Amino acid sequence: MQRASAARASRATCRCAVVLSCLPVLAGCWTLPPPAGQMEPTGRKIGCDASSCGSPENQVEITYLGTSGILVRYRGAALLTAPFFSKPMLKHVVLSMIPLGGNGFFTKPDTTLIERFLPASADNASAILVGHGHYDHLLDVPYIANRRARSARVYGGPSIRHMLMGDSLLRADGGSRLMTIPESSAGTRDRAADWIYTDDRTFRFMALVATHAPTVKRLGMSYHFASERLSKDLKSLPVDASGWKLGEPYAYLIDILEPGDTAPRFRIYYQDAPSKPPHGFPASVTLAERRVDLAIICAATSTNLRNAPDSLLKVLVPRNVMVTHWESLFRRGTLSVQFNAAWDIEKFIERVTRGLPADARWAMPAPQTVMNFATTAD
Repeated sequence: MQRASAARASRATCRCAVVLSCLPVLAGCWTLPPPAGQMEPTGRKIGCDASSCGSPENQVEITYLGTSGILVRYRGAALLTAPFFSKPMLKHVVLSMIPLGGNGFFTKPDTTLIERFLPASADNASAILVGHGHYDHLLDVPYIANRRARSARVYGGPSIRHMLMGDSLLRADGGSRLMTIPESSAGTRDRAADWIYTDDRTFRFMALVATHAPTVKRLGMSYHFASERLSKDLKSLPVDASGWKLGEPYAYLIDILEPGDTAPRFRIYYQDAPSKPPHGFPASVTLAERRVDLAIICAATSTNLRNAPDSLLKVLVPRNVMVTHWESLFRRGTLSVQFNAAWDIEKFIERVTRGLPADARWAMPAPQTVMNFATTAD
């Protein structure tokens, strides 16, 4: 018992030292003003008006929920990528990581915001795809899976399951809705992986081995927030920001299918964190099957990497690009939207433009924007 207590005290001391060492960096981010400019700096739009997009049954509806949350709908079926609405203030995130013994600064999702901003149609989701386990991607998932999208299976790396097993409701039936995708089953630039089909057979998706850009990169030094992986189930959900670990990062290819057919009618590439090239790239044999109709790429921390996202776009050759995770993580969703200070807007736009195919369009939508796209045979 004494050894265990000493070990816990040592871990708490180390954790406190790490947090305190990062406070100057975090404090710097805390006081950075949002960059000048409009909320949508390009004014660009993608997709088409629902009235000019062909018949309604052949339209894909995509809603940007904010951060990296996406709701995809097709013929009444739905798929989610991990939504995040809670957005605790930065000072609460920082204070939660200082071991003061249940300080209460950061313990649970903001269910009021979830209920306000998650569309009712998300309740029909058959799958929730999770790219990595940081709190701004996973914190709201247990509530959404238990109270809203109650039939959805949650997909992610092994660490995602280990963390979500800390939720008593998701754990109650042995975690049957928590689907693990091991890295050996995910695709790479040189290896195609098997497709995973949703129960309703409207969607199939392929996980792609990815990485996560440095959270902060200053003066030649890089800092990766909560970069660990987990090897066993948690007994309860994390109670502070650093408890939600990165885990095994994935990007995804998502295909939308016709009833009774495996030929994709619309293809989405999705990432919820920028990856160091060529991580997160699909295999050429997979891309040869169909061009990417919509690439959903992450803005935050992207400029902490070289050749991101331009090298990815040159490989994907997408018809459309949607930029997500561009707004501040620490500003409540009921307030006006501000840019995330963790990226260089001008440099990012320059790279997007450099990597974009000549016939492609791109946009940086505001949260809750709904876009429609026409499906095609190719």
